[in-house]
Amino acid sequence: MPLNHSSQYAELTNEHFQAIGRLTVEWSNIEFLLGVLLSRLLVTPEFLARTYTDRMSGATRQDAINEACKIHSYRYSYKLISEEQIKKILDVNNKITPLRVTRNKFAHFCWSRSSDEEIFGTNFSGGVPVGNKYKKSFVSFTVAELDEFHKKAYAIVDVLSDLTQVLPEMEEEGLGSKVRFLQE
Repeated sequence: MPLNHSSQYAELTNEHFQAIGRLTVEWSNIEFLLGVLLSRLLVTPEFLARTYTDRMSGATRQDAINEACKIHSYRYSYKLISEEQIKKILDVNNKITPLRVTRNKFAHFCWSRSSDEEIFGTNFSGGVPVGNKYKKSFVSFTVAELDEFHKKAYAIVDVLSDLTQVLPEMEEEGLGSKVRFLQE
């Protein structure tokens, strides 16, 4: 039986659910903006880029962004995107990782109320209870900690939005005039 169904005292409160929901909504915004950011780094129309990014996890999008930043540095010598912008992109990308780890716990753990102010989650990992796998198999958060995660995620959404606004965009309109076709 799922933890939060075991008794009325194990059920998460509305405040718990709201805090988790706020974090989840901002995570969706982060993943969407990572896709937009990747399309800008790859100089690809955003809609076309979605054919790839829609199938990518958040971690894969982050890895692709890191790789694209390296290419802009080494191959293009910051001609399309400045070194300062690349540093900002890499900085925010690094700040996303701990939030992704936290978000994944909400997606993959079973949760219960410890108290009105704290929730407890576990993935019911099998095996001997030793080592890193065991240490990562349970976690607890206070409502205040969840609110802090939400604030961090919200701030990252603002940074990603600002970054994508100043990066070059390959627009779909007139795309045919922007590419070179092979002569037959």
